Amino acid sequence: MPYLYNTPEDQRAMLEAIGAGSIDELFDPIPAYLQLDRPLNLPPALSEMELDQQLRLLASRNRHAGELVCFLGGGCYDHFVPAVVDTIGSRSEFYTSYTPYQAEASQGNLQAVFEYQSLITRLTGMDISNASLYDGASAAAEAVLMATSSTRRFGKVVVPECLHPEYRSTIATYLENLETEVVTLETPTGVVDPDLLAAAVDEEVAAVVLQQPNFFGCVEDAYRVAEITAAAGSLLISVFDPLSLGILRRPGDYGANIAVAEGHTLGTPMSYGGPFLGIMACDKSLVRRMPGRIAGKTVDRRGNDCYVLTMQTREQHIRREKATSNVCTNQGLFALRATAYLAQLGPQGLRETANLCLQKSHYAAEQLCKLDRFSLAFPVPTFKEFVIRDAENQVAELLSSALDNGFLAGIPLGQWYPQLADCFLVAVTEKRTKAEIDSLVHSLANSETKVTAEV
Repeated sequence: MPYLYNTPEDQRAMLEAIGAGSIDELFDPIPAYLQLDRPLNLPPALSEMELDQQLRLLASRNRHAGELVCFLGGGCYDHFVPAVVDTIGSRSEFYTSYTPYQAEASQGNLQAVFEYQSLITRLTGMDISNASLYDGASAAAEAVLMATSSTRRFGKVVVPECLHPEYRSTIATYLENLETEVVTLETPTGVVDPDLLAAAVDEEVAAVVLQQPNFFGCVEDAYRVAEITAAAGSLLISVFDPLSLGILRRPGDYGANIAVAEGHTLGTPMSYGGPFLGIMACDKSLVRRMPGRIAGKTVDRRGNDCYVLTMQTREQHIRREKATSNVCTNQGLFALRATAYLAQLGPQGLRETANLCLQKSHYAAEQLCKLDRFSLAFPVPTFKEFVIRDAENQVAELLSSALDNGFLAGIPLGQWYPQLADCFLVAVTEKRTKAEIDSLVHSLANSETKVTAEV
């Protein structure tokens, strides 16, 4: 909103209202040693034109994202956002509103939420969707809590090592003061080993969390994992990439009970990592355990369509002893952007976008592996992302050199996986051109010479 300064008359009126003699008196409770008792070294005041020129000069010294070609992934991707998404998402009636509790005043928002839920259930093949959670990591953790409360199994949750490490950390944080143990399943081949999973899942396990495709970009045998999980009476939580569903099977198709995702890929820019959108959908049998808000469609006394919050009362969000979770906010603006994005693409557009990600990432992997220095860490099917192993084990230097050449070439994996300290994760979205991929390969090939010479 516009900034309105306080006049001296305004300041006197406020001081009189609170019973203070001066503004300085307001700072009396602060110990003197904490107060700034020296003149500020500020330059003389500038005119508006001079200030504008100075700020532009400072801004020109920054290296903006448009100068860099992004191959970063790991949950945050440089996907194309159609202009219509920004146009709809920037309408004031959407971006200034917050809560849809007052249904008679929130029909537009509630209808947008209902359309979002309808699209998500169609996308995932699940029965019910909420709208929505904070991000993919918190959605995964909330799904685990749903699973334990639904199955009444509080002993264990099985989490593969190839699940996003920050998701694993978030789940562990949620469960830190609860009795549920997080069992981490090793995945040395980059994917879940069915035999190891079968041995880990017993009658104490509430849920198995499967990321499809997983953090390394590898495609899992989701049907086999679902079969093992169901045989043990546990719930399957699918962490999916929304755009991958243009070509991969939906969570509902292979038997997931709860499906969660990071929804920023559906029309929200990278934005330095947030804020984002947490997607959650589930079987209708679990709807009473689902956190967040759910919009329903009904008719008024005149027979006109109208929308309300349904399935949960407000008390479930604000009364601790009745709450399904501590989620009480509304990511409605990002859900709206996802709705506009999915409506703009449609099924065919989603399929084409997913196929472009698949084909371009495979081309990039093939070109990089033509260099003697690089190889695929996991020779299994991948989507959009893949792990490259550096034979010279100079990942930090390699990525730094690529950055100097204008490329965000990938994410070093040693920070989460010590056994993969010589590897980095590369993501290729539909935005990357063949020329950009070839330039990246050329840059890394030249980095090979530079690093070798220095060593």
